[in-house]
Amino acid sequence: ALAMEPQAITEIVIDSRLRGRGGAGFPAGKKWSFVPKASPKPRYVVVNADESEPGTFKDRYIMERSPHMLIEGTMIACLAIAAKRSYVYIRGEFGLAHRRLEDAVREAYAAGILGANVLGSGRTIDMVVHRGAGAYICGEETALLESIEGKKGQPRLKPPFPAIEGLFACPTVVNNVETLAAVGPILDKGAAWWRALSRTEAEGGNKLVGISGHVACPGGYEVPGGLTLREIIYDVGG
Repeated sequence: ALAMEPQAITEIVIDSRLRGRGGAGFPAGKKWSFVPKASPKPRYVVVNADESEPGTFKDRYIMERSPHMLIEGTMIACLAIAAKRSYVYIRGEFGLAHRRLEDAVREAYAAGILGANVLGSGRTIDMVVHRGAGAYICGEETALLESIEGKKGQPRLKPPFPAIEGLFACPTVVNNVETLAAVGPILDKGAAWWRALSRTEAEGGNKLVGISGHVACPGGYEVPGGLTLREIIYDVGG
């Protein structure tokens, strides 16, 4: 990704049919393409890690078990929109996930993967982990931005949309943890590989699902895109 033009990175993600894993399902690459290229303002990538819907735990699992995958995907998104700084807004109740993500960020800085002159490329990419205070509404992307700015966490009126005027009134991309965690493998193995993992044309890749309640096998599972709820509950969850 460091050797590629920003537009080329975005086109691969568009071609992969990676959709937002936060719930809305909006195409990730298309969202990146909305950031104005001629804007003189700084740009930001913000990770929505405020996973507070009851029964959800797939983003927490990624941050606890594979935080560097999230860091890498976020950095690639920064390259795609020419951002030098990223923020991870993590749910305040995530004690273990927060500690492991902070440790991973420190490791990345120590290894020269984050910071000034990333891997000798001359690029600067910084990452700030911002811990929320437990407000459910901050899972909504504009309320999340308000919270990072130190304001009361409440949704903004749209337009303007974050891609035009987001964090600190600058162009901003907000993506979910699982969405960004997929970006590294897509760049590594290609858009066609990611599309082939799914059973549906509408969306590429695998999907993490959390199953709980009256099932034989509760837990977190990685399943092909396009599985029906019936298959997830009865076949996967038992």
